Amino acid sequence: FAFAENGTWQLGNAKKAGFEYGIIPIPSKAGGTAPAPTGGEFVTAPVQKNTGKYATTQKLIACLSNADNAFTTDTTLSYIAATDAVQTKQVAANAELKVWVEAVKAAKGRTSDNLGTKYPKISEPMWKGFQSALSGGKSPQDAFAAAQTSAAAATK
Repeated sequence: FAFAENGTWQLGNAKKAGFEYGIIPIPSKAGGTAPAPTGGEFVTAPVQKNTGKYATTQKLIACLSNADNAFTTDTTLSYIAATDAVQTKQVAANAELKVWVEAVKAAKGRTSDNLGTKYPKISEPMWKGFQSALSGGKSPQDAFAAAQTSAAAATK
């Protein structure tokens, strides 16, 4: 048996490879699906001196955020759409996406829990701890004790 934590973008390759695979949610400590960090697409419209450009900006945003376009594009790329309506259509078209839809619904922003600008100061010790534990440089306990100490010191 092997285990890999991966995303929807690998689903097509797994199917092509022809090996048996399964899809499971990452369990949370308290049960259910673990809150993963969110990512995704964002649409921004800058303030412009030439307000005549806003009509074109509105057309572009409407195109990019249209549910039908999101379904077509996100499904083609195996991404999970941002809205419930499109997610429902995606799961109807491919039931394997259900686990990832549930993960998106459980997701939290990386700066949630009032982390704000402290996020990078916590994130770096965490990923260094993961790498240290995975590479055998430190035991998991020692790696994450060091990460906790480093994050606590950096956020004071």
